[in-house]
Amino acid sequence: MNKKLTSGLKFLKKHLFIVIVTLQVLFLVVMASLNYVIEEFGDVIHLETEPYDPRDVFYGDYINLSYTINEIHPSYWFGSENVKPNEVIYVLLKPDERDIYRVKAASDKKLEAQGDEVVISGRYRHKDYEQVHRVSYGMNRYYIEEGTGEEYEQINSKMIVTVAVSPWGQKKILDVEEME
Repeated sequence: MNKKLTSGLKFLKKHLFIVIVTLQVLFLVVMASLNYVIEEFGDVIHLETEPYDPRDVFYGDYINLSYTINEIHPSYWFGSENVKPNEVIYVLLKPDERDIYRVKAASDKKLEAQGDEVVISGRYRHKDYEQVHRVSYGMNRYYIEEGTGEEYEQINSKMIVTVAVSPWGQKKILDVEEME
């Protein structure tokens, strides 16, 4: 009987090990394919930004992006006045005549998009002295090829950032180019 118990434990350990390894591999495959799924099923939008090219010793060259949608003016704010820093904010964006998405409404409560509108989530930062609400979207860095930072430093105009927004709210920068 002791022999049966020992062989049963060995069988269980072997199968448990296989299940754990399989789940880890499956997790890695899902994480790796998530970026492709965002591009395939997400809404692609264009946002206006101003670039700034810092350099990080550990991460290399990147462009720091400051979007026009980071500022929510009081006329577009439909949320609570007691919003705390780092709270989730929902921003309803609508394209203008140049297909650049602009703020239509913002709130700390979920908003519904209709037609070509898109809802994007961000984190509330603060309200400034002009009562403008500041929001961060977690996509303010765009890493560029090493040594190409000077190219972006010479751009004095605004830029267009192409972003994919997944149905579940994840965002991915697809491209950054100079505004025409």
